[in-house]
Amino acid sequence: MILQHLCKSYKVKSLLILNNFWLILFKAIINRSKTLLVLCILFFIFCGYFAYKLPINADSDSLILENDKDFKTYQFINKTYATQDFLMLAFNPKSGDIFSEDSLQILQQITQELNTMPQVQSTLSILNAPLLKSSPKLDLQEALEINPTLLSPLVDKDLAKEEFLNHPFYSKNILSKDLKTAGIIVYLKKDTKLEELENLKKETKTSSKNALLKEYKQQAQIQTTHTINAIKALKNKYEGLYIGGIPLIASDMIAYVKSDLITYGSTLSVILALMLWVFFRQLRFVFLTLGICLFTLVVSSGIFSLFGYEITIISSNYISLLLIINVSLIIHLIVAYLEFYQKFPNASAKNLLYATMLAKKSPSFYAILTTIIGFLSLMFSNILPIIHLGAIMSIGVSLALIFTYILFGVILALLPKPKSIKSLPKWHEKLLNACANMGLEKTKIIYPITFLLVLFSLYGITHLKVENSFVNYFKDKSEIKQGLLLIDKQLGGTIPLEILITFPKKDFQNAPLSDFEAEFNALESEDSYWFDSQKLRIAKIIHTALEKEEFVGSILSLYSLSQLLQSLGLEANDFMFAFLYKNTSTSLKAQLFAPYANINKNQIRFVLRIFDSNPNLQRNAFLFNIQEKLNKLLEGESLKVEINGAMVLYNNLLQTLINSQINTLALVIFAIFGVFIFIFKSLKLSIIALLINLIPLGIIFGILGITNIPLDLMGVTIAAISLGIGVDDAIHYIHRFKEEIKRNPLKIAIKNSHQHIGSAMYYTTFIIVIGFCAMMSSNFIPTIYFGFLTTLVMLLMLLSSLILLPALLKSFHRSNLC
Repeated sequence: MILQHLCKSYKVKSLLILNNFWLILFKAIINRSKTLLVLCILFFIFCGYFAYKLPINADSDSLILENDKDFKTYQFINKTYATQDFLMLAFNPKSGDIFSEDSLQILQQITQELNTMPQVQSTLSILNAPLLKSSPKLDLQEALEINPTLLSPLVDKDLAKEEFLNHPFYSKNILSKDLKTAGIIVYLKKDTKLEELENLKKETKTSSKNALLKEYKQQAQIQTTHTINAIKALKNKYEGLYIGGIPLIASDMIAYVKSDLITYGSTLSVILALMLWVFFRQLRFVFLTLGICLFTLVVSSGIFSLFGYEITIISSNYISLLLIINVSLIIHLIVAYLEFYQKFPNASAKNLLYATMLAKKSPSFYAILTTIIGFLSLMFSNILPIIHLGAIMSIGVSLALIFTYILFGVILALLPKPKSIKSLPKWHEKLLNACANMGLEKTKIIYPITFLLVLFSLYGITHLKVENSFVNYFKDKSEIKQGLLLIDKQLGGTIPLEILITFPKKDFQNAPLSDFEAEFNALESEDSYWFDSQKLRIAKIIHTALEKEEFVGSILSLYSLSQLLQSLGLEANDFMFAFLYKNTSTSLKAQLFAPYANINKNQIRFVLRIFDSNPNLQRNAFLFNIQEKLNKLLEGESLKVEINGAMVLYNNLLQTLINSQINTLALVIFAIFGVFIFIFKSLKLSIIALLINLIPLGIIFGILGITNIPLDLMGVTIAAISLGIGVDDAIHYIHRFKEEIKRNPLKIAIKNSHQHIGSAMYYTTFIIVIGFCAMMSSNFIPTIYFGFLTTLVMLLMLLSSLILLPALLKSFHRSNLC
């Protein structure tokens, strides 16, 4: 009886042929349920072993565009200028006097403990920084030989304060201008083995070398984490100590990812169980849903691990996304199962399952297909973590569809048929009826409001901006943000920026030279005479120009050495630079010259730190303006100007991501529209289904634009993800509406669709909302924003489906609409 009813509703002759394969497949699932359950358990255990090994990577390089030309320059700088990873510590004593005996004693204890750590190579602070002007009893030559420091008995503290304040290398680096905060630069040991493996990977590019490099990176990451944890222990031990630096940001991101994965899993499980109980009031449906979700999650994670995918900050929300999509799929099946149960209470459990799986196979498949389209769009970003998110979610939701149908059929086939079912609560029915009536009767109010919201969206979208502030990635009360803010404001900024100036090489070979000219040119070609007046002049021009920039904090360059020489009463000209370069020790040369000049490449380098916490900083515009100003400043000099550093790389990442998402959003919309055309066989229904999802999405971006909330690395993925998930309800609703309209008048068809599919939409949306709300418990601000914005867009999409959709169906329905 139940299968006959189903066949009639699907046009018997064609449906029997089309559904023959699926009927055989579903019968095989239900009739061989015990065998399939055992196989599923074995597969679960196999995947669980690999899921446990799923790596987490928050390394800064994991968020870099591999094909970015600036990244290649960045690698060149790291190799050529022998840069080191470092942590920045700030000590702000409660007394406010950094030079008091107690403060210096504590600072000394801190540096002693730091220097005993295995991964720490050296430290630089006010305690061991050489002071050349603070010893009244020593002349300059004696000071250069002895290198007295603050702790030396020959040093006068008052003179030392003055020297620190005016020292071009120390001020705003290891001491704040107000003398209340001391910086400790902790240089980490260079990992030569990691460099060898990376070079080997570039040369061979084999999977075994990639696996070896990945494994070693994980080990190195663990060592760095141990070092950072040891430094954090010092923070707990010494009041007023704060920590910052790129390695710390990466380490804390990993900790947040791990914490979020645990939080999402546990929080969502509890919340889902409670909500499923509220909705269905039967434990079998609660445990069925949670069991299928757990199975899909473990199997997916195991497959991700087998394929070599890593979990990053961007993809850390895959658990929530996958659970939400999977639960939505299961709820639509449960609601359909209960609906058939109400209609055919005497049908067998197997027939109920056949009917449910047959009825929901098409809308479920197309809902998952549109979701996959949304995630696949992320793979056009050229950013590895975003590509991985698109890939793992596409794989994950595909597995969710397959195993949901298998386990739904297998488990319910093994369980006895429920003795009774709970009807939809009266207030739920009233709410759905009210939404349907509003959509049908209040079109004169709905359409003007919708039109105004569209205008609001368009206006807000034109004011959207994208930003990438590391300081604002963390909550205000978090230790890492407090440390980053203190360092940013008191010690010259947090985000590194570098400027390379390349000079044209001189050619002495073309013109005939006299013996004197040849001898002079030979002398000039020596390294010590490379520091000519032009290079020193250019260094001064650029350095002084950068000092005037609002967002630039610390600046170090060759001109810093010029300033140091001038403060010592020496003339900072090319002859003095040549003399110093020729006569200074190798270690001193490595500190004063090597970081800021590359003789072989004919380059000078400027090392800057930017005030990341400045709310007026617009990073893309700032970098563009710096480039323009430098080009204008050096016009006619025939010099090559390159701006690089972490700030440039992350800005490139964000700009590329937003551009790729804008470019691919049209493709996603077109692809989803094509799926709608194929499913509904109606141009009007397809346009309606698309509009009810695009309008809520536009409202969200309008709100962001008007409230001046910037899109970040996770925020720019909202469009594709929300559209992919949101259209599922439209597919289920219109699929049901097409069946209802065949045997009912328009208004009855809409109300029936609301009562049956509307309840499933209501359930799934609220579970999705709760799921994304769980993200708002994260310590990572981009995750919180992502959860909040996606929650808002899902609620708006629900309202759009329950109110705007019936209004549009009523207004544009014709006999040929379906």
